[in-house]
Amino acid sequence: MRKTWTWVTILIGVVLMIIGYFGSAPWGAAGVRNSDPRFSFAPALFVVGVVIAFSAALVYELLPRRRR
Repeated sequence: MRKTWTWVTILIGVVLMIIGYFGSAPWGAAGVRNSDPRFSFAPALFVVGVVIAFSAALVYELLPRRRR
């Protein structure tokens, strides 16, 4: 079960990183004036995604093992 939660945590982090990256990198901007992020909290969303993805190791270590 802890492997499943670890992969879910990694997946959530990666999805947030992708959304944050493409939200903060405007493709085809003609100049610096048009290079603002698509939404204002996109860089913060990318950072939160990185933190969540790296916290997957904590999820794996802190959840108890299945007893056999």
